[in-house]
Amino acid sequence: MDYVLIKNGEIVVNGIMQRQDVLIGNEKIIEIGDSIERPEPETPVIDALGKYLLPGAVDTNIIFSDLIKQDVSALKRFNQAQIICGTTTVIEPIIPLTSFSYKEELQGRKKMDFGIKSDYGFHLSINNWDVFASDDLEYCYAHEGIASFYLRWPVRKGELKGIPKLLKSAAKANTPVLIDMQKPGEGEEGQPEMSKVYNETITNHLSQLRAVLDYAVEAGCIVCVLNVCFKEELNLIEKLSDSGLVYAEILFPFHIANSDKIFVDNNSIYSGFPLINKLNLLSEEDIWKCLRKDNYFISRPKVKLSGQGVLSDSQVDNRPDEYILLKNLLSVLYTWGVAEKNFSMVDLVDLIAVRTARFMGLYPRKGILQTGSDADIIIWNPDYRRNLYCHLPGVNKEEVKSFPLEGRVEFVFVKGGMVYNGESYSADKVKGRYLYRSPCI
Repeated sequence: MDYVLIKNGEIVVNGIMQRQDVLIGNEKIIEIGDSIERPEPETPVIDALGKYLLPGAVDTNIIFSDLIKQDVSALKRFNQAQIICGTTTVIEPIIPLTSFSYKEELQGRKKMDFGIKSDYGFHLSINNWDVFASDDLEYCYAHEGIASFYLRWPVRKGELKGIPKLLKSAAKANTPVLIDMQKPGEGEEGQPEMSKVYNETITNHLSQLRAVLDYAVEAGCIVCVLNVCFKEELNLIEKLSDSGLVYAEILFPFHIANSDKIFVDNNSIYSGFPLINKLNLLSEEDIWKCLRKDNYFISRPKVKLSGQGVLSDSQVDNRPDEYILLKNLLSVLYTWGVAEKNFSMVDLVDLIAVRTARFMGLYPRKGILQTGSDADIIIWNPDYRRNLYCHLPGVNKEEVKSFPLEGRVEFVFVKGGMVYNGESYSADKVKGRYLYRSPCI
């Protein structure tokens, strides 16, 4: 067996950081404990003294099927960025392409070679389906381990009748629904059917959000609103938080270096929202208040929103390619969160891995370092200083707080294979595989 022994790392055990050794082999964590000996004389040993061992993170909503349409170098850069930011599992909405059967669509997707290195799963999407068959859902749930739905809201008028059925089915199986809310002004180009039923007003945007949340709570369905970035959206979500059914994903709000402008404009991560300046962006206090709660997640940075020009052959994690925000996700959260004492390292592990793994029905296979779990492990060096700075947008220039990034990923193991060593990315070490999931816990 190909073992790797990691010595003296700080890991979360029962909610407490402890110094432990971790032995991995056969794609799993075999043992965690004090003073573990090499099982074989040739077993590689990594000394992680003064460093943290983190479970791999889960990206709950990314369209990775499109990557197979790009060139090889684009796919390589994406895989590299995902691994460097500590993401070892990705989940994509199944948006119908060839049929009106969930079963047929899923079987077709499973035969594809996406070329991604992270393990992957799917959400079932109701959007654009003319037939909503319960037997399809039951098959995908019982036989294929599909344990979540994706709903882009608002829907066409003809699809409204399917919403109560969807939410009741999801509630019965304890499977969450991810709600991708259109922002004011979205859907105008290329989606005429959406713009007909979606008035580009703030009042309508908020009333639509309120409506879908009311639908969900009435049905007893667990929902997660994606990419929340406005105070007005947060207020609606908070009013229903006592139900235990409403979750939300905060839009990654940080900027790095000069990858985006400090002010909200066409170069901002908020570009594309014409009414952005008519609503109130979440404040720093709002963001950390939310991220300390169990029912909030942080979204992965949107790709291709940074950098001017692409270094297609770059394998160094601080080069300014189009994935600079994604690659530095952990550094930003560590710098602004842990180093600035907005939350603890235990909280950070919970935020990036434990919560999402539980919500997506992947726990304890993913999201935790314990015996028997997949050996998806990040070795994090907290003492590394970066020549990059992060800041929040949407504030006056004289009020901007900018911090040099701290810490970096030094090693990443995916299913026990070392795919990143701090400088080079080894694409041939691992291949992503389909994941069967359980109900939300």
